[in-house]
Amino acid sequence: MATTTPGLNLGATFRQISLRIKGLSGHLACLGAFLGLVPCCARTNSCHPRTWADHTPVQHRRPITASLTPQGVTVFKKTIITSAVLAVAAGTALAQDAQKLERIEITGSSIKRIDAETAVPLTIVTRESIDKSGASNVQELVDRLSSNNGGGRSLGQSIGDSNATGQSGASLRGLGRERTLVLLNGRRLAIYPFAGAGVDLNAIPLAAIERIEILRDGASATYGSDAIGGVINFITRKDFRGGEITASYEQPQATGGTVVSAQGGVGFGDLAKDKFNILGSFSFQEYDVIRAADRDFAKTGNRPDLGVVKSSGNTFPANAYNAQTGAYIPGVAGFPNCNPPDSFKGSANCRYDYTSKIDIVPASTRIGGLLRGTAELSAEHLLFAELSYSRNEITLGSSQTPSSTSGRDDYYYPAGGKYYPTAAVDASSSAGYRGDLVIAWRIVDGGQRLTKVTNDMTRALVGAEGTLAGWDYKVGLMRATSKAKEDFLTGNFSDTQLVRVLKTGLVNPFGPNDAVGLALLKEAELSGNNRSSKTTLDAFDVSASRELFALPGGNAALAAGLDLRKEKYLDGYSDIAGSGDIVGGSGTAGKVSGERKTMGLYAELNLPVIKNLELNAAVRADRYTGASGSSRDGSFSSPNLSSTSPKVGLRWTPMKELLVRGSYGKGFRAPALDNLYAPSSLTNTGGNFNDPYYNTAVGCAAKPNTNYCDTQLTVQNNSNRNLKPEKSKTATVGVVFEPMKDLSMEVGYFSIKITDGIKSLSGDDILKDWYKNQTGPTTSSSVYANRLIKNAQGYLDYVKASLENVGQATAQGFDLAAKYRVRTEFGSFTPAWEATIVTKSSETNVVTGDVEDNLGKYYLGGPIVRVKQNFSLDWDTSAWAAGVRYFRQSGYRDYDEVRHVSKYDLWNLQGQYKGVKNLVLTAGVLNLLNKKPPVTVQEDYFQVGFDPTYADVKGRSFYVRANYKF
Repeated sequence: MATTTPGLNLGATFRQISLRIKGLSGHLACLGAFLGLVPCCARTNSCHPRTWADHTPVQHRRPITASLTPQGVTVFKKTIITSAVLAVAAGTALAQDAQKLERIEITGSSIKRIDAETAVPLTIVTRESIDKSGASNVQELVDRLSSNNGGGRSLGQSIGDSNATGQSGASLRGLGRERTLVLLNGRRLAIYPFAGAGVDLNAIPLAAIERIEILRDGASATYGSDAIGGVINFITRKDFRGGEITASYEQPQATGGTVVSAQGGVGFGDLAKDKFNILGSFSFQEYDVIRAADRDFAKTGNRPDLGVVKSSGNTFPANAYNAQTGAYIPGVAGFPNCNPPDSFKGSANCRYDYTSKIDIVPASTRIGGLLRGTAELSAEHLLFAELSYSRNEITLGSSQTPSSTSGRDDYYYPAGGKYYPTAAVDASSSAGYRGDLVIAWRIVDGGQRLTKVTNDMTRALVGAEGTLAGWDYKVGLMRATSKAKEDFLTGNFSDTQLVRVLKTGLVNPFGPNDAVGLALLKEAELSGNNRSSKTTLDAFDVSASRELFALPGGNAALAAGLDLRKEKYLDGYSDIAGSGDIVGGSGTAGKVSGERKTMGLYAELNLPVIKNLELNAAVRADRYTGASGSSRDGSFSSPNLSSTSPKVGLRWTPMKELLVRGSYGKGFRAPALDNLYAPSSLTNTGGNFNDPYYNTAVGCAAKPNTNYCDTQLTVQNNSNRNLKPEKSKTATVGVVFEPMKDLSMEVGYFSIKITDGIKSLSGDDILKDWYKNQTGPTTSSSVYANRLIKNAQGYLDYVKASLENVGQATAQGFDLAAKYRVRTEFGSFTPAWEATIVTKSSETNVVTGDVEDNLGKYYLGGPIVRVKQNFSLDWDTSAWAAGVRYFRQSGYRDYDEVRHVSKYDLWNLQGQYKGVKNLVLTAGVLNLLNKKPPVTVQEDYFQVGFDPTYADVKGRSFYVRANYKF
């Protein structure tokens, strides 16, 4: 795949990113005067640049050429070598388009310029590259970017995790989705309501994207100093005439995972002639579920071959215990034979293979639409309005409900009940006992727990751009909303109602239920809404730029801007969720609301000091005010925050074939609103543990109570109203080299350092450290030993977790790329390669306070691997095209800190036929060699045997696609 090495068809790429002149209007801003080679515009006192979408031909323009950089098209002043590249690689069509190129605004800078290559590293992913990747959604595309590393968010993590259910997110430089700023057409989107941090990539329809620009250095004076990891800017069409429709179908070789999609668009009106353009686009995608049982590497959590047995003591038939003595009654669950394959023999009771019942890729349906209108009021002023909408429905399936949970009262089967196991009791050490039985039951008759998560994202935008008093200006007013809700479908039960129906003695936890029992279970089943959340972003922005005075290398240029934002956040858990009445559910999650205002002022100055040396300086001042929030814990407010974040850059061309660039800047990120104000709530650990207090007092070997032994223990999560903002320092340096025609190479270095980093101190962290530093049966020298809170019986009630400013985080490494184009009588061949090599990734350990190296090691949320790289080879003719993509990422040290998880690589193939006018037919194979995810012993996720953040689970897949233009 070559998602970060676009420009495979240089002419098409060049046309996609080139800007057309809106008009010529004066002397000071006239590009010809700026270059000193053509007369100034005589019509008015200023020249009027237009956006890339406009189509007015340039009357006065110095010839510009495009070099074949791995990032896309890099535009330089015309030189001998670039003239050769133009003649050989681009042809006459490109030369004609080049004559029309004008100043453009590139992600990372507010100053319009001819040269698309600035002092900061930028990757451009074109529409052509997106199509050739075979990706069916934004997450698949972003996951393959070499600059995107561990710490994002995959859909697989939503299984059994209520923190950010349904979200997928990007993580540039491995710094997390909360530190990666995601934009649509240069403006922000509303954050995902269930997480309070990061944008949901599922809500961005890939079909509507014209190109993607990835700013690979941290922080941005233009978009926000909170973009510590970088910026991903998704750019849609802005001017389109005619119609287009695409239909595609993808089918994995194994069961499940079918993808059906359709998208299209229509536009009319020519800005140059009609003075307006209206375009609309739509997209539809439907994804079939992939269940754990559908893949041999995921079908069981009982993996003694790996030393991993992730199971539950809540089984079917139920484990049963004497309510008076706690003695286990083996025959009820059929111990030691149990009820294979789902129920199997554990060390002291039957265990249930619950991971075999989960979905590893959820079923989902996605629709999206975009409507944009543009009108030219005059040669100097353009108005636009944009409305976008997306809806993403995901059905998440986890195992059947377990009856017992740490921190909850035991469930009982009553004495005298219809299904009382008298014979099994008498065959045990409790012979003659006829009292109530404590049960640990998997409610198989209730079916799989299914919940549907729906995220609706809407964004309305009006604005204007043009030239006023010699300044190029932009102004926009926007409202973006994201509404997410979670609805119970099947298999979820009310604790109080389940206790009630069990007391009747007519529900059978030891075998299949009859009609009466099923009806009673239905009475206890939950349905309807469990969570309705919403985030709103109101924003206003205005910016202006112009050329100033002459310098030896050209005219200095200045840009300045203001953006105002107001964000509102509501994570609206239902009353039943807050009460903790959901069996095996999300504990006592509670509603939280918050809001705050942000003002950002920024300025940027570009100084072409001499002919081949350019300096860029920018500064941004941010101020957060009016931060407040409320929950069941009370109402709170936070002090105002402010910061000034400078940035400087250098661009030097010591020779025609070489570009040297570098930048340095600072960043600032305030805590998310839910980090500050969310109420204390109960949930479970990710892994299984023994309660040390119960194990000492009673013994898990003798009486393996499923509330305290080899189980997910209860955790109390807490926000932190004393969190400080994160701060960062970013430096980059790099070279782009064209040693010969049609060949370009890039080497870039990056370094990002974060202080006061915000991180969760989880229940798993605390328990692992407690056991690591255990000094006695119930004592530990862990500094967090006091966070293990006992209940009235003296056993563990819950572990007290929190969010903390943990200190430092560092990411350093190199970006490498190379691309070559060969034209022959058999067509053009374009090999390309791009890679990111991470040399350092470290973070302060939230438990010990030590700075630890986490590079190439297992990491919750996704490992940060040393090397990610993409190779591609494309062949193009007028009627046919074909391409091969090879993606590879290096392995890492496993969860147990002993094993090594092997590298992961994929081969993809694609072929195209373009011999029929306006029709393109495409067929391809993804994961050609049917590579399985590498084996891992991780225990943090419901999935066992593999890491859902690291590898694709579809296996070999075949797809076909047809595109027709009219």
